[in-house]
Amino acid sequence: MRARRRAMSGSPAVILGLTLLAATACSGSAAADKAGGQSAAKPVLLTLETTFGTTEDMDAFLGNVQMLSHDTLRIQVETDAHHEEGPDFDEQTLLDVKRGRADLAAVGSRAFDATADARSVGALTTPFLITSYDAQDKVLAAPAARRMVRAMDGDGLTGIGLLPGGLRRPFGARTPLLGPADYQGRTFGVQESKVAESTLRALGAKPDRFAAGGAVDAYGGYEQQLPSVAGNEYDKNGMIATANVVLWPRPVAIVASTAALKRLTQEQRSVLRKAAQLAVPGSAAVLRAHEKEARDNLCRRGQKFVAASSGQLAALRKAVQPVYDQLARDGQTEANLDDITALVKGVPPEPAVSCKGTSGVANSQ
Repeated sequence: MRARRRAMSGSPAVILGLTLLAATACSGSAAADKAGGQSAAKPVLLTLETTFGTTEDMDAFLGNVQMLSHDTLRIQVETDAHHEEGPDFDEQTLLDVKRGRADLAAVGSRAFDATADARSVGALTTPFLITSYDAQDKVLAAPAARRMVRAMDGDGLTGIGLLPGGLRRPFGARTPLLGPADYQGRTFGVQESKVAESTLRALGAKPDRFAAGGAVDAYGGYEQQLPSVAGNEYDKNGMIATANVVLWPRPVAIVASTAALKRLTQEQRSVLRKAAQLAVPGSAAVLRAHEKEARDNLCRRGQKFVAASSGQLAALRKAVQPVYDQLARDGQTEANLDDITALVKGVPPEPAVSCKGTSGVANSQ
């Protein structure tokens, strides 16, 4: 499946972004021409490709663009880019932007962790470092995030912004993944991330990339956020989720074609960046709501969640120290790691997932 086109101008989906921005953005209409305001400037239409199935996590950004530009910029979105075509779906989407097939892309930030000039972005997916939505929000609001956006510049791309993404959790076949020993020898499904692959190898597993929406039944384990598990019905394979382990988040990187940006005014380019920065709280609120809804649905469908002990959690962190050492060999990545570590210090991890109290669930966990 190549992509599904979805025009966003006037779409109800941008209402969230417009509402969130109302208190912070100046009101105004499209600029009238100098001849006496007889007509508004024709909006510039930009195309955005995303590997995600919906735009909901980006609606705050899309709405902000329309509001801040006074409707002189509009974005038409193609969802499900390169869906089920192969494990390199993020890379192929970025190639579409480089080749001029789309003006913008929204992909997992993990797509940059193997890029020579942007490997410092990999700090965002360092294992067991950012383990809650609160921690992710704090990091994305900090100067370190702006540095990582700039690191995406090059090879025909220009970084626009970073939005929060879902928290990735481990799922194990037959037995849960609680401590390092549980990962040993398992073939483990991951999605297009060098950092994730290094982490799984450090834990003794054999990482194998799978496509967006691809099957996971043959794996001994896989990593995914709860809404994707529910939406793709991965729970039907009976794998057990680790309730209190967040491997890493999957932030959303928004990048633009450098050539396409040259068609815009400096003010319009600034609008795109500001729209992304202001969208973080709105996107985060949507993510939290989606996770709760997915958890409730999974619980009703019988998904099992098992918690790791404090000793097992400590053993996991110790086992991935080589990944930290490897990342720190790059000076900018090390600086990002230091900043993120300081930012998340004292921020509690995401509460363990539990089915207790979920309506419609008998014998809730």
